[in-house]
Amino acid sequence: MESARRLLNGIPSSSRRPFRWDALAGLLVGLFSGGMFPFLGVIAREKLHASAYAIGLFGVSGSIGNLFSPVLAHHSRNRAKLPYAVWPFAIGRACLLLMALAVTAPIFIAITFIAQAIAALGGPPYAAVIRDAYPVERRGYLMGLVRVLVVAGAMVGAMVAGQVLAHVSYRWVFPAATVLGLVSVAAFARIGVPAAPEEPAPAEARLWDAFKVMKQDPAFRLYATCFYLYGFGNLITGPLVPLIQVDELHITPQWVGYLATTSAAFSMIGYLYWGRFLDRHGPFRMMLSVYGVIAIYAITYYFAHSVPVLLIAAAATGLAWSGGDLGYINAAMRFGKRDHAAAYASVFAFLQACRGIPAPFIGAALANVSFIGTRGVFLISLCCWAAAAVVMVTRGGLRMEGAREE
Repeated sequence: MESARRLLNGIPSSSRRPFRWDALAGLLVGLFSGGMFPFLGVIAREKLHASAYAIGLFGVSGSIGNLFSPVLAHHSRNRAKLPYAVWPFAIGRACLLLMALAVTAPIFIAITFIAQAIAALGGPPYAAVIRDAYPVERRGYLMGLVRVLVVAGAMVGAMVAGQVLAHVSYRWVFPAATVLGLVSVAAFARIGVPAAPEEPAPAEARLWDAFKVMKQDPAFRLYATCFYLYGFGNLITGPLVPLIQVDELHITPQWVGYLATTSAAFSMIGYLYWGRFLDRHGPFRMMLSVYGVIAIYAITYYFAHSVPVLLIAAAATGLAWSGGDLGYINAAMRFGKRDHAAAYASVFAFLQACRGIPAPFIGAALANVSFIGTRGVFLISLCCWAAAAVVMVTRGGLRMEGAREE
């Protein structure tokens, strides 16, 4: 209790209310996500016999929502961003209550697809809300603390769900977890942020104006390009992980829970480390370090012949995910001015969609090529991350680290 009080005393007074509600929402969303998302691919494959292409739709769903992020950012221009973050999260998660009816693979995947596509629309407005809630000099640290609570909740959720799913149907477990997700949205809605700018948007503003930042801002363009390559390498392996786990290694729900818990534990460590690293060194150096960490994940899956070995990959994934998450959100905040953060984030999300829609299917197709195979795709992902690192270094990314907030 005393340590929690000292922590709050170290937070700027204007950020204490947002931090409290953001932290509570983070803990609840961790319980929700940990109790559901680590198990989706395994259940779709083992219980419902979904194909690799069908499982690939899990990765595509968020990208479909991201395609419409620039439209939402344009509509929210010079308006309060909080409702634009809250409602997509609430509607998307409410859709997951329908998991009680998911008795076949098409229904199971359709519900998940629609829910994640809708929820993805809340990402860019969320970045704008957090930008206004936390000061730049402490933002990485405070966001890291909130993410620690997210992964702590995910650890508990995954461990509990892993045990419960061995005895109770996912049709009961997933809707129960969803209730926690909806409560987290209600908590986040009370975060409280500054009002929208008073000046109206310029009359000449158009939807496609947001994309001009790619031409006008070389630092953002370089970061987005490298992040595109990084994400592509991740996504082509996404639908193949359940195939290796279920078809080759015969994983159990309990071990899925152990892997998810390990990933969450290392995410917790990562958020604490990367948050401070980001505040000191900026997003470019952080992402360059992330490329080295995520390579461990691909190498482990390429050589894995037993389930316990996958704990190494889970640890690397947790560390890399936390760094990529903080880097992606903070990049839009650093590059964009106060009233342009959502626009930057929406362009980022749109580019993510452009890679996220084809990448899982490309990965599934490459796995069917005889001289590549399922495990060979993980080597291709290594090439993507190496290319991202080379582009970042050779194009001067490490010289573009200065924060540019106004």
